[in-house]
Amino acid sequence: MANLQGDIKNWKKGELCGTVATVFCGIVVAFFAAAFTSASVLNLETLRLVTLILSPVLLVIGIALSAFCNIKFGGANERAIKKYILDVCVENAALMHPERKSLSFYISIEGTDIIISVNDYKGKIIFDFSEFKKLSFARKAFILGEIESRLVVTFCRLYERGAGYTDVGFAEREGTRRKTVKKIFIIKDGAPDKKAFKTYLKNK
Repeated sequence: MANLQGDIKNWKKGELCGTVATVFCGIVVAFFAAAFTSASVLNLETLRLVTLILSPVLLVIGIALSAFCNIKFGGANERAIKKYILDVCVENAALMHPERKSLSFYISIEGTDIIISVNDYKGKIIFDFSEFKKLSFARKAFILGEIESRLVVTFCRLYERGAGYTDVGFAEREGTRRKTVKKIFIIKDGAPDKKAFKTYLKNK
């Protein structure tokens, strides 16, 4: 059974560390602006010198730590999510009904679950992200983007292999990112959508 693999807990701590480092950089910039202005107004040469020496050093340390954490831990999370999405799609290939000529995928979010329903079928594809405890807006956007890219790659590949679809598309239910359900086509009138096909070529 597909599951999120990896040290999610430690990766989340690493991402938090990166976020703290980014906030620290903001504080350093604010400190520099306030201290340098005060030193200039009050003619405090020592404070001005300390600010000029200390602020750049702290800023470089903060930027380096933030970049390291985002690359190491954020990247690890993203790779785990991509693999999990692929595994779930492969495991639930039959529920995607690739044999049908016209397909509409509806994507919704319930807590930490991302759910796909297909046409009017009862069977649903469920992506369980409870390992993350809570999905931030940025995490939701990344996951939704990856799921949609996977649908694009899957059906453009099937089209290239000779599957004769009339139309295939997806829509996000209200409460995901878009306020209204608007179908985005992967295949329309028997041919791949230009934007979808570009996505396919980048990710195949």
